[in-house]
Amino acid sequence: MRFTVIIVLIFSFSVWNDFINAAELYRANGEVVQGKLTQIKQNQFTLQTDSGKRTFLAAETIRVESGKLLHPQPREGLVILANDDRIYAELLRSEEDVVFVRLISCPETGEFKIPLETMQAASFQWPSNRQLRTEFIQKIARKDQKSDLFFLNNGDNLEGELLGFDANTFRFESRAGETSVPRKGIRFFTINPELINFPQPDQLRYRLGLTNGSQLTVSSLVLDKNEITAKTLFGAELHFSLKRLVSITPLGGQVVPLPELKPVKYQFTPYFSQTWNWQQNRNVLAGSLRVGAKEFVSGLGMHSASELHYQLDGKYAAFQTEVGIDDSTLGKGDAEIVILVDQRIVFQQAVQGASQQTVIVPRIDLSGARELILKVDFGKNADIQDHVDWCRPVLILKK
Repeated sequence: MRFTVIIVLIFSFSVWNDFINAAELYRANGEVVQGKLTQIKQNQFTLQTDSGKRTFLAAETIRVESGKLLHPQPREGLVILANDDRIYAELLRSEEDVVFVRLISCPETGEFKIPLETMQAASFQWPSNRQLRTEFIQKIARKDQKSDLFFLNNGDNLEGELLGFDANTFRFESRAGETSVPRKGIRFFTINPELINFPQPDQLRYRLGLTNGSQLTVSSLVLDKNEITAKTLFGAELHFSLKRLVSITPLGGQVVPLPELKPVKYQFTPYFSQTWNWQQNRNVLAGSLRVGAKEFVSGLGMHSASELHYQLDGKYAAFQTEVGIDDSTLGKGDAEIVILVDQRIVFQQAVQGASQQTVIVPRIDLSGARELILKVDFGKNADIQDHVDWCRPVLILKK
């Protein structure tokens, strides 16, 4: 009897282990493959499926989802890079134009450094208050600043040049000369955009989503025996367990994120007099794209009634996206979503904030298509809270 129980326990553990390591791989051809992610090597993903091992080219993959859940809202610091990557980490100190950080949730990685020239902004402690988080994201969207900006906990802000900080002190140069203030008095700071110099590689790379909410792009990625080794675009090498990984999105292959393309036309029709612009990788308030408590790094923010026109030139095979009302509306808002290909309606549906989830748009064929139009029209309540997020919109290149 005892021997039978042990066998059952071993079998149960094996099944559970396979379950928690289950992954879904979304291919550019529309296929979805389920299995256990066992290896990433030479820009290929290997999954153990019910029918055996299968290997897929990363360049032909839309994304891989591990099934891991995000941890509760992180309370460590946040670094936002110039490419909109977000790293939730403890900010330790800065020295000679680099910031030293540590991923508390990934202790295997240890301490590493981020060059200041690759950063947009940083917060020493990511606030639990949603309004403060939105304010932070909106502040770094400013394009008109000509210096570093320092936002204090008392609501004031100063400008100058960051000199450095440690665990206790924050130093900067301003018109008044060199100034030192207690670090705990700084809410967040933004870097002069004129000084940003961020590498933009053309080769295949990967955006990783981690369980602590971080979204980080790496130039190389290896998975071996449940351990991941990755090299960031700014040169740091990271090591962490597979259990820290939520998603992998290959970039630079057959899949083209729509926000990377410049629209040929934007048209807005106000309901009364207020006007709204569209936003790249942000909602219309310039905050995070968030629907149903899920945050999306890639997407478009639009408001009723508006249209974005993209020129395709027959280069693409398909279009995929999800769409919903941003969580900033607190469950309010409704709009009519329309997708047109060469002036022909191929998808139309109402979306509502009350649903608190995205609508998954069926894969749209773009064979020979010359133009794609994303349209947001007025819903039942005119234009009230029509903050629409197009989440993870991608174009699939023809092979």
